[in-house]
Amino acid sequence: MNAGLAERHASVLYYDGDYPSADDPVNFDSTTVFQGIAHDVPRYLEMARETGGPILELCCGSGRVLLPLARAGYAVTGVDLSSELLDQLRRKLSGSETVRLVEQDITQLDLGSERFPLAIVAFNSLLCIPDFAAQRRALEAIARHLEPGGRLVMDLVNPLRLKIDGDPVARPFFTRVNPHTGNTYTRFAMVDPFDEQHRQRLHGWYDELDGEGRVTRRFYSLHWRPIFRHELELMLETAGLSIESIEGGHQHEAYTAQSPRMLVQARRA
Repeated sequence: MNAGLAERHASVLYYDGDYPSADDPVNFDSTTVFQGIAHDVPRYLEMARETGGPILELCCGSGRVLLPLARAGYAVTGVDLSSELLDQLRRKLSGSETVRLVEQDITQLDLGSERFPLAIVAFNSLLCIPDFAAQRRALEAIARHLEPGGRLVMDLVNPLRLKIDGDPVARPFFTRVNPHTGNTYTRFAMVDPFDEQHRQRLHGWYDELDGEGRVTRRFYSLHWRPIFRHELELMLETAGLSIESIEGGHQHEAYTAQSPRMLVQARRA
């Protein structure tokens, strides 16, 4: 989670259902492929085997990516702005993992003298900082926390696949189970057109059905700022990072205009 999203935002309440881990057989369904989170964790584990630890995960949320890395034996530092999501993550820890959790805005990241061989910014997290200058500050701060030759991995939506006019009609995105209540909920989503700052508003509501047939509706609204490939290359270069590769997904797919994702790997000099 990033700056601009209220702590009690509905997306925080439904975070574990919206972004299920592979060990959640109820919610880890076919829609996770459409979302783009079905195959990312195995790829991050592959990268961790290449670089070793410790690992820095930015915008770690409630641990969808962090926990598998920690349970594979890596020391992981997770950073997130949301104290509520970090509390959710703490409740999932068994005590055997080597995990440090830090509540910080990644645009102002400061972990002292710590440096990492691998930093991960998973599933659109950088885009949820809806401001060009702030996105640059985040990349510069992350670069400062990489050891020489350290790798930054980012997973971003391919903006060439987005509709410039958005999608103003509310549509059911998916129906899942809220793991905190056991109730079924449906997320309805709308997307506003791009503005002159390359931002879109993502908004809609959650309808949660309880055991007595009552529906609770909670609205959400947030902005993101998708980044185009060559803009990203310049941003990384300015931050002192050089791009190693851009792939079109998490299974070594070549990047094309039709790719749903941009999996970016960059290194600090």
